[in-house]
Amino acid sequence: MAKIRTTVSHPDGFHGLPWYEIRDNKIYPTVSHPDGWSGLPWYEIKGDKIYPTVSHPKGWSGLPWFEIKGNKINCAISHPDGWQGLPWYEIV
Repeated sequence: MAKIRTTVSHPDGFHGLPWYEIRDNKIYPTVSHPDGWSGLPWYEIKGDKIYPTVSHPKGWSGLPWFEIKGNKINCAISHPDGWQGLPWYEIV
């Protein structure tokens, strides 16, 4: 099971503790996430794209919010905050 933590380029900065964990192509918030653990997947991985699920607090959008590039996760152009250019997360 892989973990995901913020990078220094994340709007909230680097935290060190994992905010998410990956299980079976689904991404779940951990107890370290600022919004807490929910037990439901917030994102789904399809290829190199990450999509919000219906369990996400902001709901399902049908468009990818993130792109996986190596062990880094960048905002996609369809993210609500737009494309940022630098990775927000890293897979550890």
